[in-house]
Amino acid sequence: MKNHKYLFWAVSVMLMFLTLFALNGCSLGGETIPKNRTKEQYEFEKTFEPMFKFLEQDNIDLTGIKSYSVSVSIGDRKTQKESYEIFLKSQNNPVDGIYTIRKDENKQEVPVKYENSQLLYSASVDTEFDDELFNLCIKREYFESLEVKKFFRSSETALSTIVYEYDDKSELFKRLVQKYNLSNNVKCLVSITHSGGNAYNIAIVLENDSKTIQIDKYISVMKG
Repeated sequence: MKNHKYLFWAVSVMLMFLTLFALNGCSLGGETIPKNRTKEQYEFEKTFEPMFKFLEQDNIDLTGIKSYSVSVSIGDRKTQKESYEIFLKSQNNPVDGIYTIRKDENKQEVPVKYENSQLLYSASVDTEFDDELFNLCIKREYFESLEVKKFFRSSETALSTIVYEYDDKSELFKRLVQKYNLSNNVKCLVSITHSGGNAYNIAIVLENDSKTIQIDKYISVMKG
């Protein structure tokens, strides 16, 4: 009888642990794989770790970054109407670069410096770059909440890309929809790319029936 009780207890404990693993995701060498990731997706996502760490900052810190650019393009489904881009060479002291504004066929380039967490323009501009986008913070939990749509690595170009499923309910999505006054039926697609070397880019594309907004953030990380 005692043996039967022990066996029952052992089976019960085992079932409890199996249930916990099912609820929290399976374990991979001490790491927990989220329920919405396969082992392959989870491992592939680690490719973009430097970008995840960079995006988590509340204020941009360019330590260890060779160059940084952030841009926003606004247009309809066929044509880009206007775009704004900051490109900074982080190795320079002070950090400097170019602010480029494109509106239809017109283009304006203005030298810019980044000091004390502020963008300083060398000349007057009609529209300064959006500080909220420049410092846009995206926590790791945001990406963890999204399902992976597809991912691939090109052996020819050494390009790795992960594309997430459409986001239509996150706080980031709601904030951007309100910011750009987008109407209903908005789709938001997020992708991250790692090119050969240490370059990373995230693209956030919001689109409805009449308007397309694309936000890009690019970093080139210094080699360790």
